Amino acid sequence: MTLYIVLGKLTDIAIAKMKEAKERDDKAKQTIQSAGGKLIGLYYTLGRYDFVAIVEMPSPEALANVIINITQWGTLSTESMTALLPDQMYKMAP
Repeated sequence: MTLYIVLGKLTDIAIAKMKEAKERDDKAKQTIQSAGGKLIGLYYTLGRYDFVAIVEMPSPEALANVIINITQWGTLSTESMTALLPDQMYKMAP
C-alpha cells in the first residue's frame, strides 16, 4: 500500500463544533478503513495547517474517494502528498 501525508485545514463549521471532533475523527477513520486503507496517525497542529494525517491507501483513487467523501461534510479542506520511506528512496539512487 502507498503511504500518504494529508495536510488539513478546519472550516469555521468544524471550529464552531469542536466538541464533535472525536466523532468526526472516528467517522473519518471508518471511511478510510471502508476504502481499504489504514489511518497510521492523526495530529492536530498549530500553524498553517490544523491537522496532519498519515494514511496508507491501496491506490490514489481510493485516497481521492475518501477525501471527496470527507470534504462533503463541510468541515475541512485538504492537501495530500505521497510519502516514501527512506529505504524506498535509497533504492532509487543511481
